Amino acid sequence: MKLKALLAAVLVATAFQATANEFDDGTGEFDPRPLPQYSEAELQKKIENEMAIACSGNLCKIVGQDSSGSGWTVQFQVGYGRANGGDGDTIYIGDYDNGNDNNGYASITVTYKNYKCRSNLLVTPAVYRFVNTYLYNMVNSDGSVKRNFSPADQTVVLFYTTMLNKVSTCSSGLN
Repeated sequence: MKLKALLAAVLVATAFQATANEFDDGTGEFDPRPLPQYSEAELQKKIENEMAIACSGNLCKIVGQDSSGSGWTVQFQVGYGRANGGDGDTIYIGDYDNGNDNNGYASITVTYKNYKCRSNLLVTPAVYRFVNTYLYNMVNSDGSVKRNFSPADQTVVLFYTTMLNKVSTCSSGLN
């Protein structure tokens, strides 16, 4: 009898604990948050300020790439016949006769290149405003990215990615 009473007391205590709203609401970390956004007027003002810097005449720089660098290349050539020297200064080793196709030769070509490159993609102000309006609407005012993109948002992201790929890559031409 005492065992039944003890078991009933444990069951009652467990029932009271389970209904203590332990699993009703959970923690607030996964509750939907209101997404703060810029008003349309604030958004267009930001874009207007950026256009004052990015646009010249009827063209606006929407994406660009600046790069610079330098580097050395060293090429070794060994063969018979006429040597085809490289772009740099070629040093011939051994017996080299430019007019004789039967002589063997060995050469080293040393090249140093220094480059600076700027590549920009220019668009009309309408395209600049269109792309930036969508891109700004994909970012909340607190800096976080929206969790879901509409099909129109996804299309603009694809369009912007295509523009990024159209900016030519600058390099020294060194291999």
